[in-house]
Amino acid sequence: MRQFPFGGLTLVGYYGYDNLGDDLLLLSSLALLEEIEFKGPVFLPAAPPVEKIYGRFPEKLDVRIIKRFNPRDLALAISSSVMTVFGGGNLLQDCTSWRSFIYYYGLARYTLRKGKPLIFLSQGFGPIEHGSNKKALDRLLSNPLTSGVTRDDCSFQHFSSLSKNVHPGTDYGPYYLFKKGILPKRRQSETGLAVIVLKNGTKVDDVLKALKLNNITAVCAIGFHNHHDEEKRRELEEKASANGFKIYKTSTDMEGVIEVFNSAQLIITERLHGAILAISMGIPFVWRKNSKLDSFVKSLDGRCDLNFEDGCEDLTIAINNSLKYSVDLKGEYLSRLNETVETSKGIMRKILDRG
Repeated sequence: MRQFPFGGLTLVGYYGYDNLGDDLLLLSSLALLEEIEFKGPVFLPAAPPVEKIYGRFPEKLDVRIIKRFNPRDLALAISSSVMTVFGGGNLLQDCTSWRSFIYYYGLARYTLRKGKPLIFLSQGFGPIEHGSNKKALDRLLSNPLTSGVTRDDCSFQHFSSLSKNVHPGTDYGPYYLFKKGILPKRRQSETGLAVIVLKNGTKVDDVLKALKLNNITAVCAIGFHNHHDEEKRRELEEKASANGFKIYKTSTDMEGVIEVFNSAQLIITERLHGAILAISMGIPFVWRKNSKLDSFVKSLDGRCDLNFEDGCEDLTIAINNSLKYSVDLKGEYLSRLNETVETSKGIMRKILDRG
């Protein structure tokens, strides 16, 4: 990799794994860099499937994909950058993978050791189970070279207890969709259709029983992380078909997912960006209770409790409440989204102006 002594930027995230939520965060991060007219090379540690969305990258940006796990390339990229930007997600967590925490912590720590600004944008923190990792995170957040914009109130409260260099915000993943006009301006809801975004925490039988009790007669199962969610999607389609549900199919690209979301009467999601897309489009939704999703939704409306835990009864009640009582979080989300975008661009501009 050619070395650039000045002017580069390293953009860090869970990029290149065919995950719609993280693809949106990447594209929105690049959109922000385009808007501040960033001129240097953007070093992007990413897995090879990132090439599927390469055509969506802003043409004006000099994006240089580097190997995620090549220590030399990573060190050279950070050393050649004016800042390292963590572009969205809950990257510093050890609940799903202890090694994942070590990877992102290592990049952040190396950035600070090189005397470079470390910027967390559209970022949440945790859950963190290991005490040593909690202490390591706090060292990063309390460093005077660290600043950022959080995507939920819990993360903001923790960050702000350690530093003044933090601003409250929200997840900016859908910003790319708004910017490019990909989100439909009008809803075209089809009565009786539920779009279901599952991982592995909810029993398919419970979902189908709850849908029948709420007069939902058609389902479309999609995976935001195609590799991990595919098995669950197949199981849901097979059992739904056997139980008399109409099955909707859609392409897994961005436009296909948006189209079927726009047709849905209801979204059931275990993934954060399933909820965020539903909110962005004004679609009734319910979510499986977990700390990341809870923190995000409660940041928009502390009274919103359209979540469910185990069992058909809990899910049935959540669906009924979501369909019966219109909970409109779109206005609050869009307000926070605009503030988040402007604040994020302001932080990066300030660093660039310091030269």
